[in-house]
Amino acid sequence: MTLPDLHLPLEERLFRAVNVDAGPVVDAVARGLSSPVLGATVAVLVAGALLWRRRGDRWAWAWVLALGAALALTDGLGSQVIRPLVARARPAYALPPGTVRFIAPAANVGSIPSLHAANFFAMALVGAVGWPALAPVLYVLAVAVAWSRLYVGVHWPGDVLLGAVWGTFWAGACLAVLRRLKPRPRP
Repeated sequence: MTLPDLHLPLEERLFRAVNVDAGPVVDAVARGLSSPVLGATVAVLVAGALLWRRRGDRWAWAWVLALGAALALTDGLGSQVIRPLVARARPAYALPPGTVRFIAPAANVGSIPSLHAANFFAMALVGAVGWPALAPVLYVLAVAVAWSRLYVGVHWPGDVLLGAVWGTFWAGACLAVLRRLKPRPRP
């Protein structure tokens, strides 16, 4: 199936500025950042960090549930609802063959939103609210993953930007539910 090429000229300029050959070390780092194994590992580490930080709190598992719900909503609705509604070709499939450094696997499915970016920004928000000291590390990692998706040739800048917003939205919604369910301390 051929998806429509819906990118903007500014996006293509930004994409081409990032999708350059920076050498084998940067290629390996970008592929590593784009690896689904990294996403799963970080999710487990954030969940473990939240449980450790909140040990002794009977609501500790609620933080892990909020994280899991944010990731499930971000990924599930992004892939099953948003991508079919906004059928946008990935750069590697939209631009002429041989003009994109396509160095990581990606199916010819809709590219918006970037679910890698969405998931990492969702993890960053839940982790940062649950343990504020983690915020710098988690957000630097989320930005690095978003960059990697351009570098490896599978997303447009708008895809990763909307992915960041999408993941942040669902993480915020899950945290709002957590706050609502958790009883407030009595004065």
